[in-house]
Amino acid sequence: MKNENLRKFLEEKKIPYHANESIKPYVTMGIGGNVHLIILPSRELHLKTLLKYLHLNQYKYILLGGGSNVIFPDDFSPLIVIINRTEGIYKEEDNILKVNSGVPISHLMNWSIRNNIGGIDFLAGIPGTIGGAAAVNAGAFGKSISSLLEKAEIITQHNEIEIVDNHYFNFSYRNSRFKYSEEVILNVFLRFTPVPGDQIKKKVTANIKYRQQNHPCSSHRSAGCFFKNPVIDDKKISAGQLIEQAGFKGTTHKTLQVSAAHANFVINNGDASFTDIRELETKIIKKVFKEKNIQLEREVIYISPNGKKW
Repeated sequence: MKNENLRKFLEEKKIPYHANESIKPYVTMGIGGNVHLIILPSRELHLKTLLKYLHLNQYKYILLGGGSNVIFPDDFSPLIVIINRTEGIYKEEDNILKVNSGVPISHLMNWSIRNNIGGIDFLAGIPGTIGGAAAVNAGAFGKSISSLLEKAEIITQHNEIEIVDNHYFNFSYRNSRFKYSEEVILNVFLRFTPVPGDQIKKKVTANIKYRQQNHPCSSHRSAGCFFKNPVIDDKKISAGQLIEQAGFKGTTHKTLQVSAAHANFVINNGDASFTDIRELETKIIKKVFKEKNIQLEREVIYISPNGKKW
């Protein structure tokens, strides 16, 4: 009855959904089994209304953006997965940009070119949405989104909508309190610099070209950088180089391949399973630790069948 009520709610609100469907098309790695319900809100009001309903009725859910940094188990997950497709971008006073959390970074880059929004071009080519980028403190070229984020509108674990500042995120390298939290980012507010669109386009084009040439996730099924770059004595060390030095670059494990272009990317060349990726992860961690005495830490997020992020 509870599930029937939810479906009735979704149909009344005209929010698209799919029942008992594979999660694979919604995650860039292409790994994972069927989930109970996939819901696809594209309006901010629908997202807020949906989250309030799920909280009040004690449904367990996971919210995703572009699915570029997550891997699901092979078994059926009795989960509700929300694919956030909210799309609003608004220029506010004092050079602040309000962006719905479901906006793909690629869309934001195109919008920034048309509207002379400078200072955010380093995000160009990063897969996924701006909300996901904020949750994991994504970045490139020595910069991270934490340097731009002024505040955010969120839904707390107690189902309250709040505006929080940059400090609330507890940003660190490729991490924030939202990476494993049940709190939801609704909107981010980014500081920008007015710059002519043609200048922004040159930077965006160059950054995308670099990523296409050096980051395999742009053209293959991959979850992005698999491991964090370890920091030893305040110095960041390339995880890709460590993995390459351990002899994994270009090697395969079943239908998985450690990229020959960049060893910190794992590519799914077939119908790889969650077990396969865990086996490969363990092999890499053990050998790097044995040879370099450095413990690699996974950047990609795993989702358990009951919705726990780990």
